[in-house]
Amino acid sequence: MNVNEISELVPGVPKGLEIGLRNYWYPIVQSEELGQGKPIGIQCLGENLVVWRDDRGFPAVLSDRCPHRSAKLSLGRVLEGKLQCALHGLRFDSGGQCVLIPWEANDSPSLNEVHARSYPAEELGGYIWAYLGDAAKFPPPPLTDEVPEELNHADEFLWFRMPTEVWQTNWLLAIDGGDGFHAVILHAETQAVTDGSWQGGSPQAATAPLAERRVKIVQTSYGVRGVATDRDGKPIHHGHLLEVKGDRFLFPCISTNVIRPVPGVEPYVSRLWQFPIDDSRCIIQRFAVQRAPTTEARERWAKLFTEVVGPRFKSISREDAMIAESQGDLVTARTNEHLFEPDISMYEVRQRIRDAFLAQLSGNRMAPSKNSLVWPIA
Repeated sequence: MNVNEISELVPGVPKGLEIGLRNYWYPIVQSEELGQGKPIGIQCLGENLVVWRDDRGFPAVLSDRCPHRSAKLSLGRVLEGKLQCALHGLRFDSGGQCVLIPWEANDSPSLNEVHARSYPAEELGGYIWAYLGDAAKFPPPPLTDEVPEELNHADEFLWFRMPTEVWQTNWLLAIDGGDGFHAVILHAETQAVTDGSWQGGSPQAATAPLAERRVKIVQTSYGVRGVATDRDGKPIHHGHLLEVKGDRFLFPCISTNVIRPVPGVEPYVSRLWQFPIDDSRCIIQRFAVQRAPTTEARERWAKLFTEVVGPRFKSISREDAMIAESQGDLVTARTNEHLFEPDISMYEVRQRIRDAFLAQLSGNRMAPSKNSLVWPIA
């Protein structure tokens, strides 16, 4: 299809983009959510999927529809390492090939005529990943080439995963909410902390009340960032590092922030995936990670995460979800907005997502660059 023939749902959003960018790896569920022997049904990018483990424990992802009579395969069972439909007992392997029709012989030619759509699946970093797209047209790159560097080096880094969340909003609005200057106000009581050093426990909030807060806009190597000050311009500790390596936004839907939550401690990195269930809901996967190659460093980071970072993540996520869900549907939100100069970095992310969607219509796939996936702390 010619890109010039694509109609738009709203300016800047070609129809189809509201349910995601296909042909990328997505962390669709967390490892502990997928047991052995029982498939689970989920929806991603507007498609119903069934996720299960074969007899070796490897994950498999199929379209959640039996090609016989369209019953949901997620209602079935995993038997002898294969997925069996609950309705008539057709059985499928991890590649979607039918391997058993109960009323046919084991070598029946009919077996070769029945296929369930399958997607490449792997397990890494505590997540089950699926490459959701057309693997024939856009062959999936190695998963390890398209995830942040630290997920490939568990001996050097330690990450803590937050529970999977579902937000009642379009994924594009969720990503909009990650702009670089909202935290100064929205997260004033959960993110900014006292200027004193941390000795353990929950840190005190920064002393400047919300009524006294102002936002100083600065340009960084990765775009616009808002810095917290009081009304007289005195800086308030906000935690965000202003100079880091790589980009804040990575394809297909990864947002990165580098934060020093308490003065004097080592900064950590927040990695956030926000991708669609359908056009009005999205999945949120998030982890916090720190370079921690020694036992002492891991214990120190675990303490900081347990007492400071984890509780703060929960509060920040509630606040971000509250705002995104309050904006209404994508068309309503985008039609009624009035952008200001500091919104430029957010707008550029919108353009990158749009360009990636349109590029695929021309047979090109925009991959995250190696340089953008590196550990962002120099």
